[in-house]
Amino acid sequence: MISVFSVAQIRGVEAQEISKRGEASLMKHAASELASIANHMLAENLSSEPAFVIGLIGPGNNGGDGLYALAELQQQNISTLALQYSDQVHAEAAAAYSAAGGTLTDFADGANELANASLVIDAIYGLGYRAGSPLPQLPANVRVLACDVPSGLNPETGEAEDNVLRAERTVTFGGMKSGLLTGDAPLVTGEITVADLDFDFSSIAPATQLVDEGTAIELLNQHRSWRDAARHKYQRGVLGLIAGSELYPGAAQLTAKAAVSCGVGMLRTHVPEAIQPLVAYLVPESVPLDDQQIKEALSSSRRQIHGKGAKISAWAIGPGLDGRTPPTGVIAEVFASRQPAVIDASGLEVVPAGPSEQPRVLTPHAKELQMLLSRAGVKVSPDEIAQDPIRWTRWAALAYNAVVLLKGPTNYIVAPNGSSLIVTPSAPGLATAGSGDVLTGILGYLLSDSSITGTHGVRTVPNARIMELTACAAVIHGQVGQAAAEEGPVSASKLIDFLPRVMKRFGF
Repeated sequence: MISVFSVAQIRGVEAQEISKRGEASLMKHAASELASIANHMLAENLSSEPAFVIGLIGPGNNGGDGLYALAELQQQNISTLALQYSDQVHAEAAAAYSAAGGTLTDFADGANELANASLVIDAIYGLGYRAGSPLPQLPANVRVLACDVPSGLNPETGEAEDNVLRAERTVTFGGMKSGLLTGDAPLVTGEITVADLDFDFSSIAPATQLVDEGTAIELLNQHRSWRDAARHKYQRGVLGLIAGSELYPGAAQLTAKAAVSCGVGMLRTHVPEAIQPLVAYLVPESVPLDDQQIKEALSSSRRQIHGKGAKISAWAIGPGLDGRTPPTGVIAEVFASRQPAVIDASGLEVVPAGPSEQPRVLTPHAKELQMLLSRAGVKVSPDEIAQDPIRWTRWAALAYNAVVLLKGPTNYIVAPNGSSLIVTPSAPGLATAGSGDVLTGILGYLLSDSSITGTHGVRTVPNARIMELTACAAVIHGQVGQAAAEEGPVSASKLIDFLPRVMKRFGF
């Protein structure tokens, strides 16, 4: 996992490193990392025209990093131009750039050259950005590489100005900063590269941890065995789905199709009688599950919590339920069980707060989180949730004794003990009706398979593993969104079409 630090933590360690290694040495190290990424981006250009890199240079060390990077590119015979976007610049870095043959001029005098740039390096503010600071207007479609933090983005809160310099890539120094992952940040940073510069964080506890694609693959592989290929359907995991209504029949279908497309061993569906034929037609692999069969399955599972003898090894509850007439009786019995469950949508309206033996994942978006907290007696506004999402997600995790996944451009996964993970799918197209139902199907499958949870027999799945698998499901969901978006606008049904090929990438 990638450790994520607050700006204050980064500044503190940076000050220690400067005292040990010197400011110039550290800046040149950062500049080399920046120049290396710039070279990678230039290599991607299809134009036959010679490369031309423009740096937007601010007054502080961020501008110094940019100037040293331009000097390195200039020494590699790449044509560069530095545009000074402040009254002063870092003197030593400016001298090094001039010595390398570079030209430094006022922004106003060279702004017309931006339209000819192969790449623009944004080195205006970095961590020193303050709301309302002046920002330049760049030509449309210009490629931007951000130095540490895109200018116009608050590095602490992730709040971005309307005219923020949106980056194709960001090279951030020392460690991953929380403000690059929250709020508006996932929409403006582009691909993030962490240049750690050999910073020593050994005495610092990170604010949270980021789970990316590589980490997710490692987490999923922890308990897999070559013997898994010989398992039968019951050993692959049986997911019980309680979902759907005459009012919202589609949600149950989406969750069911997602679980089946992931490769669940068996899907048992408890849906209203009126929509059973529709679910059976669209998801013929599903097996109906009535109230009596649920009781029998729960009885069996009490003896074989998550092992191969359990009739149902995990539950997915809520997509498409009619909140006015939920099947509260049967849901209450499932909530009293010890099988892991993912609870979404209308299921969040009936899940009980307080102590529970059931390992649960609640998957609200911000408005649903507000509702959950209100039910638990905690009053909070949407703005307060947006300003401190981990704090309020932690309150819900405590109130419901559950792992909580707060969905959005950044996904926050928090356990009752306060530990947290972050996933940034960078797939804005996922903000569409039914997308959350697909996520429920993915997570339901992961929770059902004992070879993935690492838990067999009468033991329940611990919250630490629940958190990891929740993060993995969010990563898979994000990757599916990105794959689908490559072919145009995204719908929930389209996501399911891409699920099998993405699951294959993750080793399924």
